[in-house]
Amino acid sequence: MAARAAPVLLLLVLWETATRSHLVDPAFLPTVSSILIALGDLVRGGEVADNLGVSLFRTFTGLGLGTAAGVLLGLVMAVSRPVEGFFGPLVAVTYSLPKSALVPLFLLWFGIGSATDITAVFLACLLPVLVHTYHGVKGVPAVLVWSARAMGTPPRRILARILLPAALPSILTGTRIALGFSWVLTLSAEMIASTDGIGKLIFMYGENGAYPYMFAAIGVVVAIAFGADRTFLALMRALLAWHEFAHHEAEPGG
Repeated sequence: MAARAAPVLLLLVLWETATRSHLVDPAFLPTVSSILIALGDLVRGGEVADNLGVSLFRTFTGLGLGTAAGVLLGLVMAVSRPVEGFFGPLVAVTYSLPKSALVPLFLLWFGIGSATDITAVFLACLLPVLVHTYHGVKGVPAVLVWSARAMGTPPRRILARILLPAALPSILTGTRIALGFSWVLTLSAEMIASTDGIGKLIFMYGENGAYPYMFAAIGVVVAIAFGADRTFLALMRALLAWHEFAHHEAEPGG
């Protein structure tokens, strides 16, 4: 743990030193100490708690809906050629499109508020889960399905006992990617299409030149997003103890 924290601590020390020695203009990159003071002000004033609660609701609502829809549609696409033929081109077109570019369109349709933000998060989370579910199910050896059918196994049991367990590593990987996207889209949408939320708070502080407070709010988001990712990674390892994932890190230094 200490070895992993060392690079972060070194970066903070270099940051503080550079700004205090005016190698970097403190007006645009405030000192770490001033950011910590601003963070204390935000916590005591309640701005962080009030706006963070709204953002968490939007993030996890969009993530939950997007994940559920992604698993369902990815599974159906993998087992149904007509469905794959219809949705495949749509997925291919929208997958590489920056989802934040669609926020103004959602704003036009749904207006300012949570509906626009949740829709943006939903779409951003839907696609990686859908694609990973699709490829996870497609990657199941056909001989397993054929053998189960030959033994008279009902389709529901094939789905529950063969397809979903075999595709679970891929589904969870897609969900982890979606978790990261959910924070990006929540902040982006709130900056454009909301009157509250941590994204709007960051935007307002930046617009008013209150950079220590802006960096403090960003730090809160980074800490929560990192904690959520680590928690989900631990959940993945627990669920996939039978899989090769348990014996290898999911990322460099993970």
